[in-house]
Amino acid sequence: MKKTPLVFAFFLFFFFSLLPAAPSYAGELGIVRPLAPYSVFSTFSAFSLPEGASSVSLTIERSKDPSFYRHTLGLSYGISSRAELTADLPYVDSIDEGSGFEDFGGAFKYRFLDQGRYRPAVAALVFGYLPTGRDSLSRDGGAGAGMALSHKLGPFLTHANLIYTVSGKGYLTDEVDFLSGLEFAATHNVRILGEFQLRKSAVLNKVDLSEVRFGYRLSSGNLYNTFGIGFDLKERHPEFRIIFSIGAAFERIARGLRS
Repeated sequence: MKKTPLVFAFFLFFFFSLLPAAPSYAGELGIVRPLAPYSVFSTFSAFSLPEGASSVSLTIERSKDPSFYRHTLGLSYGISSRAELTADLPYVDSIDEGSGFEDFGGAFKYRFLDQGRYRPAVAALVFGYLPTGRDSLSRDGGAGAGMALSHKLGPFLTHANLIYTVSGKGYLTDEVDFLSGLEFAATHNVRILGEFQLRKSAVLNKVDLSEVRFGYRLSSGNLYNTFGIGFDLKERHPEFRIIFSIGAAFERIARGLRS
């Protein structure tokens, strides 16, 4: 019974991946993606891995109109109980300009305020990008900063991020991303996920993304499997987005998360 959501996710993702991809990308550049379990889909949690813990994930993203696949390898390491490093390397496929890597990105998160009875936990975010990507998929490097807020109330865990990114390419404008996420603990190993993202693009210099996403995360031992589907609310662009992620946690992490 516990395997049913994961099997359903595999079949649904496989079905959507067979749909034809249109030759369009529209210059959508990703930002560093946080890893489970301290994330929603793209929203950072203010909480972090235990000290000395590390994790790895592979995320497959399928977007239609603009149509592309993004495969992202992510790594995360707990420097302390308050600080965490995250890095990812995305590879984009099935676009008009050709396939290739995006810039290698890293994020440092430091929680400087713990959650109180009424106040959220607050963490500072610092981002950096190396100019390693194919020209049409690259910012030519860049940097960013932001903030993550999280608050837990019973079975609900809420998050909010504000992220500002400066690109290395002179003709690109600054990016601004606002993300908010909700996690609901349906059972001890299943979380229902909801997320909203609003983006002011560096390419088009306007708000070109207003997307809502829904899904779930299934944990089994040291594994985290996340599935979600997103729809744009502004211009139905992209038409839809499918996200599937598999994350592996080492035994030391599992002990820290259970404690």
